[in-house]
Amino acid sequence: LDALSPQEKRVVTDASVLGLTFTRDGLVALGADMAALDALLSALARKEIVALQADRFSAERGQYRFVQSVVRQVAYATQARRDRKTRHLAAAAHLAAQPDPGDDLARLVAQHLIDAIDAAPGDRDTEQIGARARDYLERAAARARTVGAPAESQRLLEAALLRTDDPTTRSRLHLAAAWAAADAGDTTGGLDHAQSAATLFDERGDVVQAGHAAAAHARVLIALGENAEAIAVAEPRWQVLDRLAGAEPALLSLAGWLSSANQRRGDWAAQARYTERMLMLAEALDDQAALALAHIYMSARLSALGAAATAQGLLRTAVAIARAHDLAGPLAIALINLGALLNPRDLPAALENTQQAVDAARRSGVQDHVDLAILNYSLELWTAGRLDEAQDVLQEAWSGNSRIALEAGNILEGWLADARGDPVPERVAAEEITTDDESRLAWITGEDVTRALAFGDTAMAARLAGESMAHLSAAFSLDDDFYALWPRLVLAALAADDVDLAQRLLDPVTTELPARVPAGVAAQLHRLRGLLGAARGDDPQLVETELRAGIAALAAFGAVGFRGQAQEELARWLVGQHQSDEAAPLIEAARTTYVEIGARGWLARLDAWAGS
Repeated sequence: LDALSPQEKRVVTDASVLGLTFTRDGLVALGADMAALDALLSALARKEIVALQADRFSAERGQYRFVQSVVRQVAYATQARRDRKTRHLAAAAHLAAQPDPGDDLARLVAQHLIDAIDAAPGDRDTEQIGARARDYLERAAARARTVGAPAESQRLLEAALLRTDDPTTRSRLHLAAAWAAADAGDTTGGLDHAQSAATLFDERGDVVQAGHAAAAHARVLIALGENAEAIAVAEPRWQVLDRLAGAEPALLSLAGWLSSANQRRGDWAAQARYTERMLMLAEALDDQAALALAHIYMSARLSALGAAATAQGLLRTAVAIARAHDLAGPLAIALINLGALLNPRDLPAALENTQQAVDAARRSGVQDHVDLAILNYSLELWTAGRLDEAQDVLQEAWSGNSRIALEAGNILEGWLADARGDPVPERVAAEEITTDDESRLAWITGEDVTRALAFGDTAMAARLAGESMAHLSAAFSLDDDFYALWPRLVLAALAADDVDLAQRLLDPVTTELPARVPAGVAAQLHRLRGLLGAARGDDPQLVETELRAGIAALAAFGAVGFRGQAQEELARWLVGQHQSDEAAPLIEAARTTYVEIGARGWLARLDAWAGS
């Protein structure tokens, strides 16, 4: 730098304020001599101080950059603070004057304004510059959330909060930060911001905005599994706002989260009331995102009642609405639910929809959506016998903060370890569980059953199986995750030789109308009914018929690993019936399947038994 001419040094100094990369126009905005600028930049390029970005695939093509970041740092640090402030304000004014309908430049403008304040914090115009910086931070935060970067949105809003003491502004910023934090999976931040917003709105008597804050508060409590608390927060606000003119948007938000909280508690009557109001409000306000979500919630209700075909139709409508309006969040939720509904019915279709759900969830940036999509995809890969892929996909779930990701991830890790012959993984510690979420409780108790079986405590596994079944039935009927968890509960009862419990666990399926039983559940029913008959000593011909029907049905469904297990189970029973010749091809078929899917644990146990 000392070797540069005064004119060259001025260009480097100006450029250091613009950043590691900068444009010719930016230098002009800071006062560079237009007539001499091109020659000066060429000279600096020859001296390897700066370089022109020439890569035609780079978004920064045509811009200049510092060859070494340390040169930029030194040039920036050696400026007088007043000069630095002047240059930052000029850079902010230059960027603010650019056409920017999407607020893509808002974050950069805000940063230049903040840097100007930091360069001379005691100046009289600090408050005025701070107000401008706050405005651009808020605009940048809205842009970040729109493009699926909620954590960045939260960070920008919290930076804006540092720039104001005005209660009206702070309440608005806290509310926006609550939603961003919830989407980012930061439940602690979400609670703090939602409660702060509600307090500030209440202090000035703004009941409508306080209702929006209560909806954000409820959303975070639901993510924590505290659904009764969510209802306690949201329902009083609903009562205040119901039928109040101008409160419709707040009522719409409250209706969605009250529907969700009641659904998770298994109160389907309350879920239906709020879902219907949500649907009517969404249509009245032409809120397409809420309309798609209302269809999803209605689908969940009908699925729980056993109307799976209609539930699928509602989900496909939600997908169509979300795609028509480019709504990544609702699209992710609709596809997640559609994949889950198809998982026990049409495994290839479930895999296709859930893979699309993963892509949509990542675009939305909502951490809960990403975690659930990944877990559902891993579960479907597990069902299809694609164990290595399921393991690889599952690892992504641990990057999030979702409680359901933790609990469902624990049980999937256990299943995969059992199949692959890996050590039983240590339980990933969760905070003290005090949830009233029936779906979470089904997974939590199901995971306890899995661990009890893994450690040979069949009596404990059987005791837990009945408890898990109660949560499973309340949350899913025969749909969704029922297919994944139910067979393990029946097997736990059989492992403990409790045939009465095994029969009770089969009853919800055997007493249902056949058309309402998903194909995957029906396939497992044949297998499990055959195993129960074998345990009871039923007619051997009936036992063999059921077990063979289970093998055929699981093969037709595409549950490769379960088909191999059913072949092994029939082989073991045939050996017990002194029919080793008939068992031999089944043993070989199961062995071949285990080798193909990488089920080393199952293979080792089969070989140990066959060898004995």
